[in-house]
Amino acid sequence: MFIVCFTERRGQGPLPPVTIKRKGHRTSPCENKKMETTPIKKEDLRVQKTKKALTEKFRQLLEEKRFEDITVNELCEKAGIRRATFYKHFEDKYDFLSFVVQSLRDDFDRQVWAKKKPGSSSEYYVTYVKELIAFVNYYDKTFKGIMKSDLSHHLVSIMMEQNYKDTIEKLECSVKDGMVLPASVEATAAMLTGGVGQILVSWIKDSKKKPVDDLLIEIEALIRCVQSPSL
Repeated sequence: MFIVCFTERRGQGPLPPVTIKRKGHRTSPCENKKMETTPIKKEDLRVQKTKKALTEKFRQLLEEKRFEDITVNELCEKAGIRRATFYKHFEDKYDFLSFVVQSLRDDFDRQVWAKKKPGSSSEYYVTYVKELIAFVNYYDKTFKGIMKSDLSHHLVSIMMEQNYKDTIEKLECSVKDGMVLPASVEATAAMLTGGVGQILVSWIKDSKKKPVDDLLIEIEALIRCVQSPSL
């Protein structure tokens, strides 16, 4: 799947599209199996080390400055990578940002889909949100750095778009199992994804002042309101 996002730089016209390339394929939640991916050619060890070094230094730089103020020269110098090597793998820093966001999303996929899913839809979404909060906390400084960027709204939208698709997939399975929704699958998925997503974004922007347990109680109550009373 390809999700393309456009925005604009101040006084410099449109930004290059930020494209998230989804590699591999997960099994449907109906099957309640671990994530599966199509065979992908294994990258050379040197390439893996190069991307890892760039990503680690990029995250460090995000703690110090906005994405817009980070240059390829600075990133390469910090990572000990030649500019020519960087451009061998990425078109520009926006392409690299796409890679970083994709990596975060894929890490979350592996973390969540590797675990056995709860039976009911309510339990599934509550567990999903708990894992998401734990993931955000683990990459706390990275997410804070992204939120400072002019691209933050669009990057969040990219990740929420995939969450929306995941939610539709799960809801369709639940409906087949007899769950009764108060609205269409698409409308319910949009409310769950958009609502929970905005709550988390606001929580991060507010420096996570609200305790995690209190946040989860509120989100769980909202999620269960959407579900059929029988669930």
